[in-house]
Amino acid sequence: MSHITPNHGRASGVPENMTTFALEHRPARVRARTRTVVDVDAAVREVYLAHFGALAGWATHLVGDRDLGHDLATDAFVRLINSWPGVDQPRPWLYTTVGNLVKDHWRKRGRERASYQRFQGGLDPETAVAHGPDTATSLSVREAVESLPDRLRLAVLLHYFADLTVTEVARQLGKADGTIKRDLHEARARLAATLESAR
Repeated sequence: MSHITPNHGRASGVPENMTTFALEHRPARVRARTRTVVDVDAAVREVYLAHFGALAGWATHLVGDRDLGHDLATDAFVRLINSWPGVDQPRPWLYTTVGNLVKDHWRKRGRERASYQRFQGGLDPETAVAHGPDTATSLSVREAVESLPDRLRLAVLLHYFADLTVTEVARQLGKADGTIKRDLHEARARLAATLESAR
């Protein structure tokens, strides 16, 4: 009967770093694919460490709910991993993704609010809005931004709330710089009128 002695070091010919050993001794095709996954993981981790906190805080500020804000930021990172090879600038991409998720949340919340008001009083949507809380006492900047048309809202969120440049916003939204400048100008005028009327 042969004795098996415990191996307190590493086995002969096997490096201490088993991950490196395993990668180097796989077929070339598998090795390349594994390295790509490891590279993507490292790159996304770096972006995560640099931007997740601010992104989650931004989302929380927009939706008024810390848990939901973190969920939206996490969802954006999951989407980033799935889209990684095609993402040139992760920060603007992440803010655009969260901006779209926030926009969807606001739209859904508006539908739910209208349905609830109709159910509560049997009112049609126009009457329900008229019987809602006094705009002068309840309007916030966030609500004013929510009231903007879709075509203006995301540009405002990205430029004024996420600090993206006009060029970054234009690239993310697939528009020309001049179009974004016009949209921002129109949005500022609408916001000023809305907030002034609420005084």
